[in-house]
Amino acid sequence: MTTFTDLEAFDALRRLSITDNDAADPTVGGWSRRKFLQAIAYGAAGGVALSGLDAALVPGLVPGQWRDAWGAAPIGANDGILVVVTMYGGNDGLNTVIPYSNGLYHSIRRGLAVPANQVLPLNANVGLHPNLRFVKSMYDAGQVAVIQGVGYPNPDRSHFFSMGLWMAGQTRGVPTSGWLGRWLDGRGAADPFTAASIGETVPLAMIGEARRASGIPEYGDFFGSSTDDWQRRVYDAVRAFSASPGGRGPWHDAFARTERDQLDVATVVNPIFATELPESEIVKKMTIAARLINANVGLRVLDVGWGDFDSHDDQPNMHPARMAEFDEGLRTFFTALDDTWRSRVTILTVSEFGRQPYPNDSLGTDHGAASCLFAIGQGVAGGLYGQYPTLAGLDEWDGLAHHVDFRSVYATVLDGWLGGGADEVLGQSFERLGFFRAAPGEGDGPPGPPPPSLMGDFVPLQPERLLDTRSGIGGRLVPLGAGTTVDVVALGRGGIPATGVTAVALNVTAVDATAESYFTVWPRGDIRPNASSLNFAAGQTVPNLVVAKPGAGGRISIYNAFGEVHALADVVGYFRESTSDRLLPVQPFRLLDTRNAIGAPRAKVGKDGVVDLQVAGVAGSGIPAAGVDAVVLNVTATGPTAQSYLTIWPSGAPRPNASSLNFRAGQTVPNLVIAKVGAGGRISLYNAFGAVDLIADVVGCFTDQVLGRHMPVGPERILDTRNNISHNGTIGQAPLIMPIAGRAGVPVGATAALMNVTVAAPSADSFLTVWPAGSPMPTASNLNYTPGLTVANLVLVKLGANGAVSFANAFGTTHLIADLVGYFS
Repeated sequence: MTTFTDLEAFDALRRLSITDNDAADPTVGGWSRRKFLQAIAYGAAGGVALSGLDAALVPGLVPGQWRDAWGAAPIGANDGILVVVTMYGGNDGLNTVIPYSNGLYHSIRRGLAVPANQVLPLNANVGLHPNLRFVKSMYDAGQVAVIQGVGYPNPDRSHFFSMGLWMAGQTRGVPTSGWLGRWLDGRGAADPFTAASIGETVPLAMIGEARRASGIPEYGDFFGSSTDDWQRRVYDAVRAFSASPGGRGPWHDAFARTERDQLDVATVVNPIFATELPESEIVKKMTIAARLINANVGLRVLDVGWGDFDSHDDQPNMHPARMAEFDEGLRTFFTALDDTWRSRVTILTVSEFGRQPYPNDSLGTDHGAASCLFAIGQGVAGGLYGQYPTLAGLDEWDGLAHHVDFRSVYATVLDGWLGGGADEVLGQSFERLGFFRAAPGEGDGPPGPPPPSLMGDFVPLQPERLLDTRSGIGGRLVPLGAGTTVDVVALGRGGIPATGVTAVALNVTAVDATAESYFTVWPRGDIRPNASSLNFAAGQTVPNLVVAKPGAGGRISIYNAFGEVHALADVVGYFRESTSDRLLPVQPFRLLDTRNAIGAPRAKVGKDGVVDLQVAGVAGSGIPAAGVDAVVLNVTATGPTAQSYLTIWPSGAPRPNASSLNFRAGQTVPNLVIAKVGAGGRISLYNAFGAVDLIADVVGCFTDQVLGRHMPVGPERILDTRNNISHNGTIGQAPLIMPIAGRAGVPVGATAALMNVTVAAPSADSFLTVWPAGSPMPTASNLNYTPGLTVANLVLVKLGANGAVSFANAFGTTHLIADLVGYFS
């Protein structure tokens, strides 16, 4: 076996690391300080080794420099932890914190403006991008400081130079160290676990004059991490030659100590990677950051970053995707973070510049100036800081003016969270913005959103009635008149929690209408949208499943347009904050048809009749046999002999006082149903009166698989053939293909859409089928109708080729309307 001496190993590395370019950098023993730092940059404990060198050996380092009162031992009971999230490429602040009520924003931004009804409002003037829902929940809990108009004088629009200035914490000269690196220089005894950068490089921000952060590759593959016997022997040999001074001078000993520290870092950090990590870059890095903090190895500062935010083209797809990634990264971080650390951690976002207000010709934006930052955590005094840059008087190539110097943000973090020394680190004094409400570890602060459950987003419930204007349930004992609205308390009732709910699923029914009319259901406190949730004619009893976002006071509003009508609302489940929601959309598949002996005998279901339907594990359906919590079905009653209703509930449980479908004699009525699965993977369907044939087409299920997340939107009208929205004029038998992904806030890559589909003025008895574009049309129906009837139904459809869906009308012609209410991604 070949044996290398410590001198041979050191000389080999020295020869690889020295070039003629080092002549201008003073050297000791042939090694320059810069080359030494470069040699140990990847995965090593970095400048820790330099802390033991005599000052004469490190030019410019004065004994005791940066070792003032703010220096402290590894993390103590009241030490704050900072996670810096860098958005490389220049994040578009205008579409992150959006001045949605400003008409100039919508006129300047043209095709890039986020519609006002999609923005998550922070006040009457500004709001967050619609994909920042977890950020919004933390803002509502008082844990997000939104810092507006952040920049610096005479901004540079070069990625390289501007990011260099941000990382250095200075706006003049050539950067040689970073703001956090200089803070590290001032921290007493050296320790490789004080700061870490998660990624393939250690950025300038984390490099000081004498110390630097450790580098931790996000894939965990670095020197010292292997457990193979032969590699462990190599590590032991390196550790042995590093154990004591070799008599060859301080640089040799410094390098040897650094290699030993590298092995220590690998030993401590390697278990972090033992459990599977997410695929998304920023989600992976944020998960590693949380695990490192939980390990309590003394980390005070963590650096993570990702991109690309350089949205010169295709910004309508690119920027929403970055916002969703950031939101998911935060959500995952706080899920993985142990509660012990929640009052000790602050997250700070940075980016080298914002984007120009005016779009370019490629549906993108070019390099700009001022932008917005976030400070996030339990110790943060949430709210708006700084001043939003004005949009008035801007020319095509103007950038947004700054009102807050980015070094004021740094100074606030250094003094308010990391223990002090801001003036020394930054070289001068800057205004403190005061966005910390408490020192690290001082009380728990506002509780904020709880760590999201990993169980999934949709929670199916036993149906329970929340509103019945016939009996006074919900607080109203009279029908809704024309133009009348009733507010229904949804949160905290019927098994729905009071907090953490993003949307509720309700079966809403119109009973005994005196005129043709429609219901609109929307979040209380929002402007009533141009959308219908339920359409009905005089004398009809019509149900429809509605997925609605709760508004002010945990309420939803139900509006009746014309005549008088009673309203019923039965809750069947809710969507909650989560890292995933487990929706598995499938091609529509017929599970039940009593006319053709599919799923049950060939016979109508009589009075008080019950069908127990197998829904999990049916061959060809795409629904798994195990792990299914709820199924999504389009259920149709056809040929009823009497006025009646259906109740659908989990097999094995008591039948609830609720209706899933209402119909009169001779009617064919469909309704989308979300049904909790009961014993044996079955659901039960009950018919109250007369006899009726039943049809059920499954379109999806909620499983314990990690799939997409539900995102409520709108309602927003995306199709109206009467008004040339997406299509002009009635449709016949030729399928209508309509793209959904990339519209109305639905990102490219979304898996399914939830929309209320309405037929108007049909010319014949017919039915409508909705299915993923590019797939064969299934044997299924989503709506059934007769001539002249206006019928609506909620439709959950898997997105097909190019994020599109297909609509087919079986007979005659009809107008189509579709209001988007949510999507899954």
